Amino acid sequence: MKFTSTRYRQLVVHDLGVSFVDGEAEVTDKATAEALRGLPAELGVRAAGGRPPKASVAAD
Repeated sequence: MKFTSTRYRQLVVHDLGVSFVDGEAEVTDKATAEALRGLPAELGVRAAGGRPPKASVAAD
């Protein structure tokens, strides 16, 4: 899933291991994506589209 940071274009969220480059970051982990959504609005971080890949499901 792609996230953008309109306020801090080089934002680094150390706790989540996410670095924005030119205002964009790609996140593949669902828990990390949820945590980014919970950041304070003042940081200007928002989801920009795409979904993390679904976990593989074994066929019966």
